[in-house]
Amino acid sequence: MIFWKRVQQAINKLWYPRSVTVGKPVETQELARRIARESTVSPADTHAVLRALPAIMADFMKESRAVHFEGLGWFRYTTVSAGKGVPTKEEVSSDQITGLRVQFTPDRTRNMDGGYTRALIADEGIGFAEWLGKESDETTLPDDDATGDDGSEDDGDHQLG
Repeated sequence: MIFWKRVQQAINKLWYPRSVTVGKPVETQELARRIARESTVSPADTHAVLRALPAIMADFMKESRAVHFEGLGWFRYTTVSAGKGVPTKEEVSSDQITGLRVQFTPDRTRNMDGGYTRALIADEGIGFAEWLGKESDETTLPDDDATGDDGSEDDGDHQLG
C-alpha cells in the first residue's frame, strides 16, 4: 500500500497528494538477507557486494559512463548550472557548473498491449491509501521536504566546492 497525504504548496497555495514514507528505511543488511534467501549467496557475501556497489558505480560514472543495472535501470551524472548561462557558445565553460546530480532512469519492458512497465513499479498489486497516522510516524529522508512548484519532489543538488 502506498500512503499519501494532503500538502499545500506555499508558492501557489494549491493542494496536492504527496507520497508518505513510513517506518524505518530498509537498510543494506536487510536487503542482503532478503537477496540471500532468494539466491545461493550468503548474507555476508551479499552484504559485501552491496556495500561495494556505490563506490564502483561512482568510479565508472566519473569516466562519463552510464551504469546499467539490468532489471533496475540506468544511472548517470548530470550537471547543474542554474542561473549561469552565457550569451555565446564560445563562452561556455566548466566554470558554469554549480552542482552534480545522479540521474536514475528505470528499465522498462514492453507489455502485450504495447505499453510499458517500468522497473520498481508493478502493474498490479499497488493500492493507494491516505495516511491517517501521526506526522512523527513518517520517515524523514535527506531532502524529503524539498519540492518543486508543481508539487513534485526534488532530489536536491550536490554543490561543488
